[in-house]
Amino acid sequence: MIYLTIDIGTSSTKVCLFRPDGSLWLSRSASYPVNRPQPGWAEQDPRAWWQAASALCRALLAEAGNPPVRAVSLSGQAPLCVPIDRHGRPLRPAILWLDRRAAPQASWLKERLGEDEAVRLSGNLLDAYFGGVKWLWFRREEPELYTRTWKIAQAQTYLAWHLTGQAVTDPSHAGMCSPCFNLQERRWDERICELMNLDLDRLPEIHPSTEIIGEITRQAAVETGLEVGTPVVCGGGDFACACLGAGALTPGQGALMLGTAGNLLVPALERTDPRLINTLHLTGERLSMGGVLAGEVITWVRGLFGNPPLEVLEAEAARVPPGAEGLLFLPYLMGERTPVWDARARGVYFGISSLHNRANFYRAALEGVAFAFREIAAIFAALGRPLHEVIILDGGARSPLWRQIFADVLGLPVRWRPNSPGTSHGAAFLAALAMADAPGWGALQRWLEPTLDTLPRPEAQPIYAGRFAAYRQLYGRLKDLF
Repeated sequence: MIYLTIDIGTSSTKVCLFRPDGSLWLSRSASYPVNRPQPGWAEQDPRAWWQAASALCRALLAEAGNPPVRAVSLSGQAPLCVPIDRHGRPLRPAILWLDRRAAPQASWLKERLGEDEAVRLSGNLLDAYFGGVKWLWFRREEPELYTRTWKIAQAQTYLAWHLTGQAVTDPSHAGMCSPCFNLQERRWDERICELMNLDLDRLPEIHPSTEIIGEITRQAAVETGLEVGTPVVCGGGDFACACLGAGALTPGQGALMLGTAGNLLVPALERTDPRLINTLHLTGERLSMGGVLAGEVITWVRGLFGNPPLEVLEAEAARVPPGAEGLLFLPYLMGERTPVWDARARGVYFGISSLHNRANFYRAALEGVAFAFREIAAIFAALGRPLHEVIILDGGARSPLWRQIFADVLGLPVRWRPNSPGTSHGAAFLAALAMADAPGWGALQRWLEPTLDTLPRPEAQPIYAGRFAAYRQLYGRLKDLF
């Protein structure tokens, strides 16, 4: 018996097969583009997710010799706006988490609801990033499509419908849909939805992440190669599954995702801070995170220089000393989430001289993302949960240069599991829990491989302390100009 996981990411869909002991057996992925029809907009065709997921399932199961699948578990990017009709057909392209078009709707909510009340109910500020604010844009700007909408889905919801006919979500996803989700009472908030003129019956039902939400239908079996009746587990947000898959379960640990988005996640905080993103974990505890662009920044910088091989850029940047010889970078290419929450913020290279070349620009970008996370780590410390180590995962973690920069900038050990599939690992463990194959959350430790550790270098600490001080001033001085 094996567990099959499907993760709908921003740049690709990934399907994995896991053995009963949690070890990865096989994995495949398929990529698709992010469409940007206007400045600040980011969309995707949801049909590409299902086409990728179903084709990958067929190919992977055939490659494995069609073994029996114990359960399927789901994860996906969030927060999104994916309106679907009663047949599961998307009525428009998905509005992605990257998208900033709903800034006017965030301003309207600040006037009508008030930011303090939003924080009290949802734990989060009113910003175009959050799902509920995107839904308000859709409700107001495309009312004819809204009237045809059966459910406003997330990527996980869309996938669940195609596999089981059930359009559901889990608390980790729902918590990203502020201000519509009441974090204290763990439900959709009727009063807020009424204010926004959103019908509650258009929102997906919320189910626990470890719940079996249905079985593979006949149509899904034809398209995926899975057996009819195979259990499907609700799963969770990719960020929450990543935190679980990293093994960040004890105080002092943080999980650092370096995919298209970058997230620093810390579970089980006793109190929240609205400068962070606050939702619920797969375990039922609170989960707080700071989020910035990460892999998207690297993709953009490479594109500036004609997309040279990544290993070439890495080698060149490794020869540049810490501090990038005076070059600083603000990684606010799509506005910014934590901690500044400014849709108007933009990326900045500061301190450019004629001596700088692409190696400096690349290293400064790596350092800029690390500085953004150092700001976030300081918030966790102020909440009484200082970090003692971070567990790094996703594609950016494969860079030894970036791991060393993070260790030096954060002043913390950076631990990496080279063979860990991260998000998919967490989703597979949810399947084991749902099927009662794992006795509890503590059993996750048996699934984790040893870490490869990168330690901070004492000689780099004063350099980065000085550069970080300049970094923190830069946004404040430019804010009004943005």
